[in-house]
Amino acid sequence: MDMEQKDYDSRTALHVAAAEGHTEVVKFLIEACKVNPFVKDRWGNIPLDDAVQFNHLEVVKLLQDYQDSYTLSETQAEAAAEALSKENLESMV
Repeated sequence: MDMEQKDYDSRTALHVAAAEGHTEVVKFLIEACKVNPFVKDRWGNIPLDDAVQFNHLEVVKLLQDYQDSYTLSETQAEAAAEALSKENLESMV
């Protein structure tokens, strides 16, 4: 099962769990599933942004700690570089 699947707003399960303050779900997604914490939704927000917006301090701390230790796989790094490149091109137009 793909735990990084996105909905119609490009939100992942981690976005939703962070926004709702579901600490145990966030722990499962980051510890067991090792999901990418830097994935952006259609508004450019990452899960940490959602946790901050809705004042879920325990989730904020979990995500900050996870982001500090998270390393992108080669495939994810390539995808991130491609997305950044596209974003830069679009901003030039």
